[in-house]
Amino acid sequence: MTPLMGILSYLIPQTILRTSSKYNRDIRINEERGKLKLLVNGSRQSGAYIERLWRRAFKAFAITHQNSVRSILVLGVAGGTVIQLLHRMYSDASITGVDIDEVMIHVGRTYFGLAAMNKLHLIRMDAKHYVRQAVAQKRRYDLVIVDLFFGRHIPAFIRSSRFLEQVKKLIQPDGRVIINYLREQEYKEQSDKLIALLQKMFVGVSDFGIFHNRFFSAN
Repeated sequence: MTPLMGILSYLIPQTILRTSSKYNRDIRINEERGKLKLLVNGSRQSGAYIERLWRRAFKAFAITHQNSVRSILVLGVAGGTVIQLLHRMYSDASITGVDIDEVMIHVGRTYFGLAAMNKLHLIRMDAKHYVRQAVAQKRRYDLVIVDLFFGRHIPAFIRSSRFLEQVKKLIQPDGRVIINYLREQEYKEQSDKLIALLQKMFVGVSDFGIFHNRFFSAN
């Protein structure tokens, strides 16, 4: 990115990178008003808008820097917006980020500063396989973030009782799971089914809707 492109981005969005992968047909990084934004299959996956969603969700669920969080698992890396946010909140916590798409991990490292972040371990693996492996190895986390999107598509296994039961085994006794989901079109009914399933499996469940998204907190 040249200084001229940075100046032009205040007038016209500039495309910094456009590529694709086995899992995502269109991966694009634009610079708008001097800041980078990641678009995957036309859907925003990082940037100020995404950070605003997570900040509002954390506030709704009373997740603050005062909470005792030492280990975090993030399923779905993309541009790493939620990882950056959590790192600022819990600078001493170790964070494991898992993404099936090697290109997305490269994008996060190269363009969104994840390579420079200490105590961050990025793993290229299918999230459901990682969760199964982590349960077998008896790993535990204070906070698990489920943020799995292919553009605007959410994998169906997130709504499976098997996957959620395994995720539940990964959290510490006082730990929590936060799921980022959608609530529009076909996802309206699916999100209702998801919260009903969570309520059967977890003691405390709450949700928070903002714009097109619906977040769930379970512990």
